[in-house]
Amino acid sequence: MNSQPPLDNEFVISYFTLRKAIGWLGLLMPIIVRWGAKLFEKIPSNDSISAYYYTSMRDVFVGILAAIGVFLFCYRGPDKQDNILTNIAGLCAIGIGLLPTEPYYHEVIKAKFDFSANCYSNHGPLGFHIYMVAAFFLIISYLAIFRFRKLSRPYLTKQKLSRNKIYVACGIVMVLMLIGIVAIKAIDATRSIFWPETVAIVAFGVAWLTKGQAILKDQEKDIIAAA
Repeated sequence: MNSQPPLDNEFVISYFTLRKAIGWLGLLMPIIVRWGAKLFEKIPSNDSISAYYYTSMRDVFVGILAAIGVFLFCYRGPDKQDNILTNIAGLCAIGIGLLPTEPYYHEVIKAKFDFSANCYSNHGPLGFHIYMVAAFFLIISYLAIFRFRKLSRPYLTKQKLSRNKIYVACGIVMVLMLIGIVAIKAIDATRSIFWPETVAIVAFGVAWLTKGQAILKDQEKDIIAAA
């Protein structure tokens, strides 16, 4: 007899919903903060998503990251390792929001002040932001590449095989974008990293939406065939 819970089990639905919520929050954040600042403050763009901390979108930016952090902290994977990693990633997400990036990534602030002396960067909490970002994406990349592919049921559907490919692709993209961000900052700390950040966050969102089966959902007929 198959002891696995049915797809309509309320606990299964709750975990799928939690995963999709994490994915949607990540996917929509760059759009919301960018267009919100443009609409309310006429700020055309910023050199970093994190620079929207210094706009009217601060509460939205911090709130979304806090929500992602809480959801990740509440998430429970198939074993203890997953739980520990998602807990740490959740704390990092909250840290990204609460520990701001350097203000010279903000287009308006950059135009008004001379940052050549570097007196506004890497002091106090400003110096920890990049480490929170790096830890967050490294942990999520590891989960996507190595942990998301684990079987939660004793059979493998064709949708699961396809989802595994998406997990690996998203994990690799996040790692590559993180390397790109580090390289850009090494060359010139004031250069824009908005698009590498955006691509990494989109990959994060897609990975979690896939994990929540908003993408390539298992079909009952395929589960029956695989079982």
